[in-house]
Amino acid sequence: RSCSSLDLSSGINAEYGETDYIREAESQEKMRSLLEGDPDFEVPRVFRELSTQHVLTQEFVEGDPIDSFDDAPIELRNAIGLKMLKLCLRELFEFQYMQTDPNWSNFFYDTQSKKIKLLDFGATLDLSEEFSNNYLQVIRSCATDDRQAIIDASISMGFLSGYESELMLDAHCEAIKVVGEPFAYDEPYDFVEKAAYKRVAKLLEVFAKHRITAPPEESYALNRKLSGAFLLCNKLNAVIPCKPLFDRVYDHKMNRVSV
Repeated sequence: RSCSSLDLSSGINAEYGETDYIREAESQEKMRSLLEGDPDFEVPRVFRELSTQHVLTQEFVEGDPIDSFDDAPIELRNAIGLKMLKLCLRELFEFQYMQTDPNWSNFFYDTQSKKIKLLDFGATLDLSEEFSNNYLQVIRSCATDDRQAIIDASISMGFLSGYESELMLDAHCEAIKVVGEPFAYDEPYDFVEKAAYKRVAKLLEVFAKHRITAPPEESYALNRKLSGAFLLCNKLNAVIPCKPLFDRVYDHKMNRVSV
């Protein structure tokens, strides 16, 4: 069994302050509070009295890295993939607070409790309400195949300036649809058979030649997080009903916004 009780990593990430364990402890406690009561996840408790800026001491956690279950029965692989997608959507649209490091070793699955244990909160990111709402509309527009809505929301977010060529707009919409595609199908989505993310590589040359504005800073961490979840589902050979998951999050978000 793999376990984690003491984090003494020394990786450097100036942007997110990954060597500041006081900040990381605060981030971990925040995520623990946000996920309290969710039957699918657990965040270990931090022992503040045994932690410093250079040492983080946390509750003992049992489990195995989620990518080690690639030979597990399909039901378990699908369950793990679904939980990870649920986590991404809750972080992005409900919490507006994300653990952005997609390293699969930061997530342990415990077969006894059937929970995913979250580790390493050195790279967390607060998202604005505006960014979260606009990105929600982008994904929704992908699911409904509304090209103009994708463009409008992308301009609002800063992905586009509004002066791009049709070639660039087509490439942008295609890349965005890769993110939204799993949430567009009523039937379970096969992450191996579809492997939509592979199409993005063909668009990179267009982006390099025709992009006239840099994407918003948050998008780099967001894309890293989502691509990590999609690649995990691919590794697990998962076949998951993603649309109902997104629809529940969308309805919850819209009801909360409208209140």
